[in-house]
Amino acid sequence: MQFSVGNLLISLWGIGSGSMRGEIALRMEEAEKLIVEAEESLKAGDNERCCISACYAMFHIARALVLSVDINPKTYEDAVHVLCIGREDFNLTNDDCARLYRALDIKAEIDGGHLRRITEEVAKRTLKDAREVLKKAKDYFSKSE
Repeated sequence: MQFSVGNLLISLWGIGSGSMRGEIALRMEEAEKLIVEAEESLKAGDNERCCISACYAMFHIARALVLSVDINPKTYEDAVHVLCIGREDFNLTNDDCARLYRALDIKAEIDGGHLRRITEEVAKRTLKDAREVLKKAKDYFSKSE
């Protein structure tokens, strides 16, 4: 049997049930809205809100991509891990996975109170990461239709 993310995920988590098209579209729409919110927050000087919105955009994108192979992970962390295990199947690179893992780290630091002040540089980089991940997801979905 040839390796694919689908085969790996079937053995690890099982297959999701039914069509996920509506959920995928919802997740992608939400990601786009969150990126707009992140851009607005950055312009307003709210670096923390920018990072939070950009991170959640990436989490929605990760879940949408994983849902496209009929897998429905319980958490955003699971979605990112699953996605990066099979990154080649989604036309993602190690750099794309680094973007997603950076988002998980930023969210954990904010939630844990360890990141008390977010610089404009971090906010800009996180927003750029979200835009890149969104572009890759759109490319993937346009080729898989």
